[in-house]
Amino acid sequence: MPVKGIDKEKCSNCQQCVFDCVATNFRLDENNEVRFNQVGCIGCGHCISICPEDAILYKGMRDEPITFEGVQDPSSIISYEMFQKFIRAKRSIRQYKKEKVPNELLEKVFNSMRYAPTGSNIRGLKCLIISNDERKKILSDAILDRIISSSMVPDAYARRLNSKKKRGLDPIFYDAPHIMIFHSASQMDLVNSAIAITYGMLSAQTLRLGTCWIGFAQGVLSANEEIRKNILKIPGRIHGVFVLGYPSIKYARAAPRPKIRTKELKNES
Repeated sequence: MPVKGIDKEKCSNCQQCVFDCVATNFRLDENNEVRFNQVGCIGCGHCISICPEDAILYKGMRDEPITFEGVQDPSSIISYEMFQKFIRAKRSIRQYKKEKVPNELLEKVFNSMRYAPTGSNIRGLKCLIISNDERKKILSDAILDRIISSSMVPDAYARRLNSKKKRGLDPIFYDAPHIMIFHSASQMDLVNSAIAITYGMLSAQTLRLGTCWIGFAQGVLSANEEIRKNILKIPGRIHGVFVLGYPSIKYARAAPRPKIRTKELKNES
């Protein structure tokens, strides 16, 4: 287990770990003092984060906790108004410059994704990055052929996709410099991947990078074992595909979106 116990010399017996640990690894003894209860640990780090005395003992977390101004009140870091502007400015980019993104920027995007929440703190996602132009074309052609042959889309739309290909354009990945393919052995990672990719897309925007979720690619790769094995050479399930690069366009305004339909729940008298 990542969490090993409590440093009793530091512990103030505030009992925050008892109430916040989802795996019930902490309990109160007959003297109402906190004790470490070795039930199980999913490595979420909540006990480490909440302990005011830094009294939690742990090992093998493959990361270190940090503290910074605003960590106890995230609303002081960014206002709702600023965040709303930032997410409304987010666009799915389908026009890219040919310039490759430096590795240090790609690493920053992935560093943001690692902190995305997951079900039961499962951390099994893997990512294949394809940046080679020839490999991107081979994959794009294979996906397009599968879309057309399997009648995934109406004939008129398939003809438009094929027309783009004949003009030398990439109708699947939009000639983006980098393709990110997320995969794992667990079906639970389907949702985990969506959350992580969302984190990555927003992080990329802070670095002046553009992204686009590629649903066609995800659908075809999820259903086609031949492409996964022969072209991608990766095992397991495909949970998400997105492209990344420097946008070659700028948008003048945020697009309108309909409200999410909600039903008000009223207390019964």
